[in-house]
Amino acid sequence: RRAVEAGKNFDVDVVVNQVHFSLLDFNSPALQEMQRTCDELGVTIIAYNSLGQGLLTDNLTEEKFAGNKPAKMMGINWVDLIPLRTALRDIADAHSSSTTKGGDSTVKKRVSMAQVVLCWCRNHNTIPLVGCRSKQQAEDILASLSLHLSSEEVAALDTLALKKCTLDSPPWRRKLFVALAGVVMVACRWLDEWGFGVVERVE
Repeated sequence: RRAVEAGKNFDVDVVVNQVHFSLLDFNSPALQEMQRTCDELGVTIIAYNSLGQGLLTDNLTEEKFAGNKPAKMMGINWVDLIPLRTALRDIADAHSSSTTKGGDSTVKKRVSMAQVVLCWCRNHNTIPLVGCRSKQQAEDILASLSLHLSSEEVAALDTLALKKCTLDSPPWRRKLFVALAGVVMVACRWLDEWGFGVVERVE
């Protein structure tokens, strides 16, 4: 609310809010309150970390999870993910299909867990922000645009979603993060002024 009001003072409309938004934190009371406020103010949420750093994708295994740093930072255990990941895989399988093309050749359209997650984000009126490192990942992300979940499927995922939200962090930790970010920004500005930065001024 303060950001929207501040924007009005400078004739700048605040239209988006980029925050962590995924099935890992959807059931956080703080996140849901923020989403209600954004809806009220007409601010669209850009869902950062929508795939949970790979925790909500097919590629994750229990062995890979053991070395997953984001999971450790958020305090997520493997057993916490099993019901949610199982539901994602079941929904993906339900939307997968096989098509026979001439003779005995069969082409299987396999829906991924990532596609289901991204579709779920869109069902909550957010814009999922996703990075991709390969052509296959890019194609998988684009394929999610043609996927449609039923209200029952969305509700089932809502129920199984976790509540590991950064908004629920202790106030001192959030203030420390903001303070450190401010120090870095000031340091970068000083380096630029002294000629040690990477930003070139345009006259």
